Amino acid sequence: MNIITISREFGSGGREIGKRLADALGWAYYDKEIEIGIARRMNMDENFIAGAIDRSVTANIPLHFGRTIANSYAMKQQVDILVEKQRVLEEFATASDCVIVGRAADVILSEYEPLKIFVYADMEYKINRCQGYAEVGENPTRREMEKAIKKIDSGRMKYHSMFLDADWGDKRHYHLCVNTSGIEIKKIVPAIAQYARCWFDNQNK
Repeated sequence: MNIITISREFGSGGREIGKRLADALGWAYYDKEIEIGIARRMNMDENFIAGAIDRSVTANIPLHFGRTIANSYAMKQQVDILVEKQRVLEEFATASDCVIVGRAADVILSEYEPLKIFVYADMEYKINRCQGYAEVGENPTRREMEKAIKKIDSGRMKYHSMFLDADWGDKRHYHLCVNTSGIEIKKIVPAIAQYARCWFDNQNK
């Protein structure tokens, strides 16, 4: 199966690229479906699952199974969820050609040799994009938005580091890095799709 993983800075449009890319290729698309899949398998609420994954970042749970893991129930539960997440990702990845957004899928599924894409943008673009998607009644200042973006990206970096001792966003760990600053995303997706087709043709020779 062919797999594309999308890692992205918050506000860069990585999720939109992932969805449009999956549509362009005619492949399955997985994002929040991952937490839904875990919740169904573990008979838990999907919001609780997402929260537990976030808490695992702040708890700095080691996921390299040779390490010692604390015996507290809460930590064990978080580890169980993360282990189940790996199983769900592998099931999705082996079911059909797919695009997977986030969830450290680039590292977790590395043995399946996915095409790894990193999406980023300058702060001004990310702030403008986030403000454009703000809920009705919300009116964060640009300073507040920048602070929120940095906090979320810091969390993503920590989450990624639990699986791989390497810098999140380092171009050496990706096949394609896409800077969306000032670009209309739907206009660049065809080029990314063509790159993906060429990349997989070369890999499958």
